[in-house]
Amino acid sequence: MNRLRSGWSLLALALSLGGAPVLAAEPTFCHETPSSHAQGLSIGRASNGKLKGARALESSEAVRTLPRRHRRRCLNWGTPRLVAALQRAAEAVRTHLPDSPPLGVGDLSKARGGPIRPYSRSHQSGRDVDLAFYQLDEKGQPVPAEDLLSFDARGHADQGRLRFDVRRNWLLVRALLQDKEVDVQWMFISLPLRRALLEEARQRNEPAALVKRAESVLHQPSDSGPHDDHFHIRIRCTAEERAAGCVG
Repeated sequence: MNRLRSGWSLLALALSLGGAPVLAAEPTFCHETPSSHAQGLSIGRASNGKLKGARALESSEAVRTLPRRHRRRCLNWGTPRLVAALQRAAEAVRTHLPDSPPLGVGDLSKARGGPIRPYSRSHQSGRDVDLAFYQLDEKGQPVPAEDLLSFDARGHADQGRLRFDVRRNWLLVRALLQDKEVDVQWMFISLPLRRALLEEARQRNEPAALVKRAESVLHQPSDSGPHDDHFHIRIRCTAEERAAGCVG
């Protein structure tokens, strides 16, 4: 969420002796290791917090860190609850549709939380994650996401070569909302894609309570971009985390 696209320049200044411009290195946090805590603990706010006992997201057939930009950032840490919920949700999609590609995961948090500039002002306490949308090619076949791509109001991306996979994206939303181990606070997404997901839920005759829950958490934020290129998921603090200072 709140991706700071203008934060870091893509080009360094040319050397004074006439050297050619070089690409600026993308910051990584690979040197960091998690602090210890038995169950994992999110402390503070999503925009001003830290993380104890973090768990790394491990790639599998069902879920993987996006390879084009995100893998090298080493922002694949979250609370154990969130990481496990992502794995369960991705596996639930594959259970319903076995030919599903792995769920593409963007930024979570640093191993100990804290700021992840220039990528986002949030993602600081292990309760946030950016997820690529499931997508279809021109023939209607599912294809794995390599990066976060913007989908327009018609659900098209890459000059029409890719389409928003409404069915799989709804199955993902449903799995996360029905997961008893996490309480989803927000699923940030653009309004046109939100409408498509809710229409899919209604056409599938999903329970009214589930649709109402989806209506309340699927939200286009007013203080950042429209989130037409990814889901931004945020889960609520547990009672133990709130006692330790978690807010949200």
